[in-house]
Amino acid sequence: MKAVLRWQGLATVASVAVLAGGLAAITPGVAVAATHSCGSKTIVFERPGENGAPPSKFKLSTVAISTAGVSCQAAYSFLTKLYNSTSGTPEKYKCTVGHFKVPAGKVPEVCTRPGKRIQWGGQGG
Repeated sequence: MKAVLRWQGLATVASVAVLAGGLAAITPGVAVAATHSCGSKTIVFERPGENGAPPSKFKLSTVAISTAGVSCQAAYSFLTKLYNSTSGTPEKYKCTVGHFKVPAGKVPEVCTRPGKRIQWGGQGG
């Protein structure tokens, strides 16, 4: 009876070790799977008119949108909020100029927050 209990204990320890090894093997793949290339998007935003004039609508093209830890739909939503905002960066992101290649006439921009990154080429010089 004692031998059976020892083998059961050994089998339990071995199965836990195999499960932990499998989790360790999957974890890097999960991080890579969370990176998305979202393509380009044209964002329409409004600015209020002055002296009773109607609001003006502008179109802004963004290219090379890519994300890490965020879906493409969330990135599009963030960019719309960012360009419509008059009070700064929404959703507690911190934005800087990026260091990646974008087409001529675009400025590389990156917004990050812990575990999330959105980068794109915005309108510019």
